[in-house]
Amino acid sequence: MDVAMQEMQDGLSGDARKCRQCGTCCLAGGPALHGQDLALIRNGSLPLDCLITIRKGELASDPLTNRTRSVGYELVKICGTGREWRCFYYKAESGCSIYALRPAACRALRCWEPEEILALIGKDMLTRLDILAPDHFLRPLAAEHEEICPCPDMEMVRDAVSSGKLKDLGGLQSLVDADMRFRGRVVKEHGLTLAQELFAFGRPLFQLLQAVGITCIETAGRIRLSLPKKPR
Repeated sequence: MDVAMQEMQDGLSGDARKCRQCGTCCLAGGPALHGQDLALIRNGSLPLDCLITIRKGELASDPLTNRTRSVGYELVKICGTGREWRCFYYKAESGCSIYALRPAACRALRCWEPEEILALIGKDMLTRLDILAPDHFLRPLAAEHEEICPCPDMEMVRDAVSSGKLKDLGGLQSLVDADMRFRGRVVKEHGLTLAQELFAFGRPLFQLLQAVGITCIETAGRIRLSLPKKPR
């Protein structure tokens, strides 16, 4: 079971088993969005600027196994803020600012009775193309980016780095170069904000690689990859 959910359960008993809006789940990050949340996006309650795409292959915490592993499908989440990456809409002094219009995952989460939220995981997930209208200028750009630089299976990359089996970074370097060229061109041509970029293309590939132990250093305007040095 997810650690945050277990912590919430540990603090509940008897009549206290109801939502106290304590914010523990909010501190664990923004929720992934499901089909029924599309109405919140359409009516402006959840603008694109507060959303981030997690692409297929990225690492994410699996609440069913409490392991960090590659996701097998694209998903869109409410982005996080602060060093702890708490939900964008959570404020320590006032709690959830959209509680009455919170997404399906938040409504399903009852930490004392987790069956409903666990059953929702991986079901009817929203993707970028679900959200973007057919004539939205970001739609073809998102598809082009996915074709040019798909996200590798980061769990496999992580395991290869930690085991010392990854010897050649040429393929990953090519993907990072393509990713950065594409983002630079599109941001310049369309004046994208960082929020729009993170929704349309997800996080830059070099950031994902840093999280699995690959060293990334910017030199002469290029992100160069290197394998971690072996301890002597």
